[in-house]
Amino acid sequence: MQGNTCLAQCATKVSHSLPAALHQPACVTELNLRGQNLELLPQNIEQLRRLRLLFAHENHLRHLPSSLTQLDSLRVLFINKNSLLDLPPALGSLHRLRQLQIEQNMLTELPPSIGALDSLRYLMGAYNNFTSLPEQVGQLAQLEYVDVSHNQLLFLPASVRRLRNLRYVYLNDNKLQRLPAHWENLGKVEELNLANNQLEELPESLGNCRQLKVLILSGNQLKQLPKSLGKLQNLEMLIANDNQLTALPKSLGRLKKLKTVIVRNNTFSPQARRAAEARLPGATFHF
Repeated sequence: MQGNTCLAQCATKVSHSLPAALHQPACVTELNLRGQNLELLPQNIEQLRRLRLLFAHENHLRHLPSSLTQLDSLRVLFINKNSLLDLPPALGSLHRLRQLQIEQNMLTELPPSIGALDSLRYLMGAYNNFTSLPEQVGQLAQLEYVDVSHNQLLFLPASVRRLRNLRYVYLNDNKLQRLPAHWENLGKVEELNLANNQLEELPESLGNCRQLKVLILSGNQLKQLPKSLGKLQNLEMLIANDNQLTALPKSLGRLKKLKTVIVRNNTFSPQARRAAEARLPGATFHF
């Protein structure tokens, strides 16, 4: 009750100054430190117990204080466009965190504790130096949106099959040579970008992503697409430029919602092109 009274008496709940925020730590629920040339955050940031949104992007942070993980009211954490080398080992203590933006840093790994972020819905980690993701990523049961594009990923943990609430997945511009065999439980995925990897084949189980609307496969080494793609009844756009395809699966003819097929820079014969267009008369092709 005392805390609520204090909050009601606060002049503002939003601060753009760290000293000002720490002067009234019980008041501030949003702290915006964007672009203030910060090289570190103080350990006593833990005093901001009511903080729900922390924006510290576009600074020069190389490390985050361990005390940051005690901000148990935190919902949103923006720390993209810094120089981060690592994340606190106890990051998973932020059980109310819903959105984590860590793009454009120098991170090489995620702490295993990330699996304990049981409220996390949005994970943005593009433009880092990840070569792998921890197996614990599969514990993020609420995750809907993940972007780890433009990294150095060689493979994905098998545990991704457990991410039943995923809707948007961006894995493009990595070094993936294969995908996990099992995609049976990823039935809510609507957009999947796998462009610019080193994939030579796709798992048949990809056909179980029944809500998939956009599939981007450009810039790989695919010689054929799995027949199971014919089960993607909601697919609207297929992009597979710059591969080694010679034909499209006959099963795609069942996809009534497929309106755009972009497959430039492959090796389709004139006969294969005509066959594809005949099976999908309502689609626009770009060979």
